[in-house]
Amino acid sequence: MMRRSALAVVAVVVAFFLLTGGRPAQAQFSLAVSPPRFELSTRPGERVRDVIELTHRESATGSYKLKTADWIFKPDASVEFSDELLPGSCRPWVAIERRELSITSGRPYRFRFEVTPPPDTPPVECRFAVMIEGKEAATAPGVPVALGARIGVIVYVAVGDVAPVLELAGSAIQTVDGRPTPVIRVRNTGNAHGRLAGFLSGTDASGTALELQPGTTPILPGETREIALLANKPGDTETSVAVRFPITIKGKLEWGRSGSMPIDQRFAP
Repeated sequence: MMRRSALAVVAVVVAFFLLTGGRPAQAQFSLAVSPPRFELSTRPGERVRDVIELTHRESATGSYKLKTADWIFKPDASVEFSDELLPGSCRPWVAIERRELSITSGRPYRFRFEVTPPPDTPPVECRFAVMIEGKEAATAPGVPVALGARIGVIVYVAVGDVAPVLELAGSAIQTVDGRPTPVIRVRNTGNAHGRLAGFLSGTDASGTALELQPGTTPILPGETREIALLANKPGDTETSVAVRFPITIKGKLEWGRSGSMPIDQRFAP
């Protein structure tokens, strides 16, 4: 069983633009969620359990509703949640501790969920979300309607022998966050999601040596995704830098337990 251990402090904000004045108004509830994503594994007929830690950040007691949802990862990297069961949904295998919850400020509440695939389940990756939303709609000064806010915790469960198979399917230069950026197209022919990791070496038009990291966007089975290669100075992974094209990029990216993808590409406008 693998579990993402990073802590996400999520202040969920829903913005509503007034039709009359065009000024944005905001309403929010504040909740710390740890971890923001789960990657679990089990076998057919075997139960897997885990815990979401929820920490309420306001002095007054918070009331929340919880449920499961299916989700679609759209081409623009946004997520669309669905209360309806999508084709192939594994949500009937999922049980959550409760559907309503009150949390006082301070100590985290450990919210439990479990997944039990049927004994005859073929190898598959089960994907769903645990949705958390304020029981009472939030309000904001000047907004004539109540607003809702919610958090979706993404869960992947590998049932049986599943794995991604990632391969390079092309490259391009695209604008990312206002900058021209080298991008690789990655195809997943496996039966589980995958992510790229690692560092590549690059030399741009000025002869400057750069390190490049792939974006952490998941590539779902059967999909082809465009993954940006974000440049920084060697040894400084926190500060991104602009690339002067053309740039030659070489190295190897890792995925899955033992997969790797060699990269030897020249990116030119």
